[in-house]
Amino acid sequence: MENEENQLIFSDYKKTDKESRKDGNVTKWVNVKNEDEEYAFKNISEKDKRSVQNQVTILRELHDWQNIIKFYGLTNDGNKWYLVTEWAEHGNLREFYINRKDLFNLKLKLRVSLDIARGLNFLRTVEILHRDIRAENILITHNHIAKLTNFKSSRSYKANTMNQIQNIEQIRYCAPEILERTPGFKYNNKCEVYSFGILLWEISEEKTPYENHNDFVEITKLVLDKYREPFSENSQKMPDEFKNLALDGM
Repeated sequence: MENEENQLIFSDYKKTDKESRKDGNVTKWVNVKNEDEEYAFKNISEKDKRSVQNQVTILRELHDWQNIIKFYGLTNDGNKWYLVTEWAEHGNLREFYINRKDLFNLKLKLRVSLDIARGLNFLRTVEILHRDIRAENILITHNHIAKLTNFKSSRSYKANTMNQIQNIEQIRYCAPEILERTPGFKYNNKCEVYSFGILLWEISEEKTPYENHNDFVEITKLVLDKYREPFSENSQKMPDEFKNLALDGM
């Protein structure tokens, strides 16, 4: 990583967080010459170096799109490497709707949904598959703009699709074709649309999909049996068009 073109000068920044956020991997930093410029420094572990190279390649192509997290470069403090991106004050989507229920009204839900759709549509136009669409990979900025993040699993349409090691959180958003491991099946845009449909349900309900199930096999069986989480009475304020869009995606 030492030859990385996007290497930033570490001494140009200073840390403002006393403790790390996001599983201890992300801290907030500012530019020493302009403390209004805020950045997220993500610690790159040895095992993540390969996936970070993939992220950097993808993020360079997506640098100027408003609904994709902005990438600034890499930096090194002499011991560790950091991936530097724009700072998202409200954290990820799930953190936002849990911590700021007072703000997450109908208008903002629709706007956040549109932001995510725009981000996904942009990826489609540049022929890139995100391959890990879920609430934890949607960040909310200080002015409530939703942005896609975490491109370590992303691939171009033409690239060979690698099998992903999926955790329980990813399974909640996985399309049936992925879960049933159809021979020869290659992840495609329909899989992204399915994940987006699940995400719309979560935005409406403010709940984790299949939250009462924490087993791979249980969730897989439910999805393959065509069970989908229903909209509750609490979602009555959401437009029917919104619900139908979510259900069509699923």
